[in-house]
Amino acid sequence: MDEVRLQAAVASLGDGADAQRLEARVADLVKSGDQIELAKLAEQIRMKDGDFLDMLAKFYEQPEQANATPGWQQIALSMGPCHYANAAIRIVAMKIANGTHPAIRNGVVMIDGTEVDNIFAESMHRCELIARLPKSTRQVGSSCAMTGDCADDPDLMEQQ
Repeated sequence: MDEVRLQAAVASLGDGADAQRLEARVADLVKSGDQIELAKLAEQIRMKDGDFLDMLAKFYEQPEQANATPGWQQIALSMGPCHYANAAIRIVAMKIANGTHPAIRNGVVMIDGTEVDNIFAESMHRCELIARLPKSTRQVGSSCAMTGDCADDPDLMEQQ
């Protein structure tokens, strides 16, 4: 992915309101069991943001690769919580569309065995504060990091 495309991808993920809308859509599709629409959504995400999300995943798994990618350090430094919330909710949507079974606890969609749902929730909370967005009730991920109540998420209960 060249530096211009990388910058464009980062810029497109900076909209916190977009992350809020996508969270609501993903939660609605999961709760209604609409796998067809979820698959369409995941394909749209893959087409638009797949290269960037793959790069993020690669750097997360192999951080030394980030140093070998021109411009990546500057891009990483320019990313804020809205960027991370947008990336995380897109990963959640794709994981569920690709067969990862979500759990719904107290009306909140979670993916057991991974923390990407919680990364979304925490990043979205910060994004709403920093971007001065209307505070919304989390529909994806645990609010454990914000409230300290981790009893609803088995991935976080062990860390208390």
